[in-house]
Amino acid sequence: MVTIYVAHNVPPFLPRHVLRDLRALWAAEEAGVPYEIHWLDSIGGDTKAAAYLSVHPFGIVPALSDGDFKLFESGAIVGYLCDKTGKCIPAPRTKERALYDQWCFATLNTVEPALLQLFIASVIAKDAAWAKERAPQLRDLSAARLAVLDAHLANRAYLLGQDFSGADVLMGQVLNFIVDSTLIDGAPHVKAYQTRVRSRPGYVRAAAVQAAGPKSAAAAAR
Repeated sequence: MVTIYVAHNVPPFLPRHVLRDLRALWAAEEAGVPYEIHWLDSIGGDTKAAAYLSVHPFGIVPALSDGDFKLFESGAIVGYLCDKTGKCIPAPRTKERALYDQWCFATLNTVEPALLQLFIASVIAKDAAWAKERAPQLRDLSAARLAVLDAHLANRAYLLGQDFSGADVLMGQVLNFIVDSTLIDGAPHVKAYQTRVRSRPGYVRAAAVQAAGPKSAAAAAR
């Protein structure tokens, strides 16, 4: 049985859907991988305890174990879960798989840093002098990144075309960092894409489990 390590009891200013453990839950739902959740009290120090550091040495979420196998980094976890059933991922050693990898890397290395830094400056550190100075530049950079994504999605339902993939799990969650609705209003194809991926049953189930936490009926059913 696959175990996914998920944080709860997070600071109240932090929306649950910006936590990267959502990516692992969502990928498992989309790929049809049975899983159980190991809940971590992040405020209580569970993520820094020796037991968890043996799974994820950086002490953040998500992480995964599958028997004796342990894996961290959300991009790797999403790929592993999709490969496990062969769903939501192109076959290896194909051009289609290379394009899948391309969009996974672009999501995590090009789009996410801009949106995440803007989120930090706008929400977490909004009263800091550096944040007030840097936020306009980060917004311009985020808008530029979204403009490229918008052009790509003009004639596509998903990043790879008409078929949903693990790359969309990553990108869909990264778009959750956007807190200024006017930013995504300027990218209509991205806005439609965000609505599309958030409407998927896999996302709805994963987000509900993540948001409800370890005492919920939904969590207990996993």
